[in-house]
Amino acid sequence: MPVFANAAQFAGSRPFEAASGAGAEIVDPHGRVIGRVSTGGVISPTRHEIRAGDILFRFGGTGVPPQKIALGAWWMEKASFEKALSFAMTHGISVGMATRVLCLVPPEWSNLGTLIRAAARRPLLAYRGLGNSVVVPKDDGFGAVRLPHQNEIAARRVHQLFIPGLGPDMIAVEQSWVMDPKAAMRGFIYL
Repeated sequence: MPVFANAAQFAGSRPFEAASGAGAEIVDPHGRVIGRVSTGGVISPTRHEIRAGDILFRFGGTGVPPQKIALGAWWMEKASFEKALSFAMTHGISVGMATRVLCLVPPEWSNLGTLIRAAARRPLLAYRGLGNSVVVPKDDGFGAVRLPHQNEIAARRVHQLFIPGLGPDMIAVEQSWVMDPKAAMRGFIYL
């Protein structure tokens, strides 16, 4: 059985809650938690093992160093990234916009201006699942940004990984690309 480099950070309920998008608690008049606001994350996160050498992709903001982007928790496996790339080419949009649509990444979270390809240096634990709908409050008077998942359409199902506790010794950045953040917004309309 492999030794997972992030086993300690994977333990407990917090990583599962973060992967499932659990947010603020909803309490009854007696202070008992009766629910949580959920936005983003993945639906039904399942434990997933990443082997040393597995290729992963992640977007980050413009000007953020690739090594810093590599410390973030949200990733795509190679097959998922290839699905997003194929979706982009089929629909004539940027891979950033395809990722925004398929992985449900509102502009408030990232401009998707940098893309990295990395390899796992050591075995890692992750939660894996399909993107969940996102609701992001806005104070512009038009209400919240709502990105509903489209998992009922097989061609739009992209599994995402939530990898808690990444350190610089766990992921090796192999390549990075400067992406056009405007292209990752082209066609995105708030309704």
